[in-house]
Amino acid sequence: MDGELITAEFAPGSVVGGKYRVDDVIGDGGLGVVLKAWHQQLDQPVAIKVVKPEAVSRPGVVERFLREARLSARIKNEHAVKVYDVDEAESGAPYMVMEYLEGRDLEQIVTEAPLHVHVAIDYLLQAIEAVAEAHAAGIVHRDLKPANLFLARRPGSTSIVKVLDFGISKVTSADAQQRKRLTRHDERVGTPAFMSPEQLQASPDVDARADIWALGVVLYELVTGKLPFDGIDVPELCAAVLTKAPIPLSAVHPDVPPELEEVIARCLQKDKTKRYQNVAELAQDLAQIYEGESPSRVRNISRVIGEAGQKIRPPTPFPGTIELASLQPPPVAPATEDRVQAVYSDEAGAAVVELEFPSIDAAYEHATKLGANVVRCDVYDEFEGVRGRLRVTYVRSLQTGHWVPQLP
Repeated sequence: MDGELITAEFAPGSVVGGKYRVDDVIGDGGLGVVLKAWHQQLDQPVAIKVVKPEAVSRPGVVERFLREARLSARIKNEHAVKVYDVDEAESGAPYMVMEYLEGRDLEQIVTEAPLHVHVAIDYLLQAIEAVAEAHAAGIVHRDLKPANLFLARRPGSTSIVKVLDFGISKVTSADAQQRKRLTRHDERVGTPAFMSPEQLQASPDVDARADIWALGVVLYELVTGKLPFDGIDVPELCAAVLTKAPIPLSAVHPDVPPELEEVIARCLQKDKTKRYQNVAELAQDLAQIYEGESPSRVRNISRVIGEAGQKIRPPTPFPGTIELASLQPPPVAPATEDRVQAVYSDEAGAAVVELEFPSIDAAYEHATKLGANVVRCDVYDEFEGVRGRLRVTYVRSLQTGHWVPQLP
């Protein structure tokens, strides 16, 4: 099988570029193959993406592959896959060297069971950090879906969501005119179940709001295990996206917060002017539902979008949700106004250590650095040395080692 996917110069055991020893084929996409390799000089694993032999001669494929490498390299956020190198093999076949990730994509995870609302929002907000940086650089992903969101394991038994595959991204900045030849105006690019109406209609004016639609579909599937539009085949599915309302979230999952249903419904407005106009607005509303989220992540997303010159509308005033004044970009409240006290406990429930931090985010980061004997972190308000109300509880997942909000 490997011989059909790759040429001999990329076969297991071969050395690419004089330093990357190919170990195995670990991924097979439509036009490319992903290999696990070993960097012989740095003594560490890497992933190599290479175009399939039969696809190299297709018009635009090599150009699009090289464009993916350039675009991916421009996104420095930790939630985007790092690109280390791009080069050509002796045959002239291009390849891209990326960080090697261990873990599973969210499509594999949600196929087993839907995620708890808070876990789904946590994963989506991580992805939005990378998407925000892409949008600020004028890059629209156009193929956001659970299969392109990878839950990677990190040292210390923690995990992180990484956004994959900028191969069909669209550049909306001034240099986009130069790249129009890579995609025909009548070409529908993306995965139909996650494509916005304007993508399905092959509109030349697809912008960042198409990614917001896709993020809404992703969130819907993560919490329900189902898609918001029905169709027995691709034409019927596309017709549903273009002409029908999404299946109400509450009809599929009656226990979800009504605020989440409202957020997803806004993402899935067929008129893109009625959706969230940027990912910062979406992140603000998601953070209201997920009270375990530290304001720092949303502040960072808002800062990136704001510095790109985009206007960010105030959060939706959901009834009974948390006050989001602190989630807005600067001015940021002084640390003394947001001090918290964290109690770290072992499996027996005994407190291992109690510490004060300037934010929930700082308490969470400290938890990720503690030994495996610490399995619980209770974070409380703190005022002049007095412990206040419980803000959030994180527990270490037995399956992944990832610290997640405690499920109710």
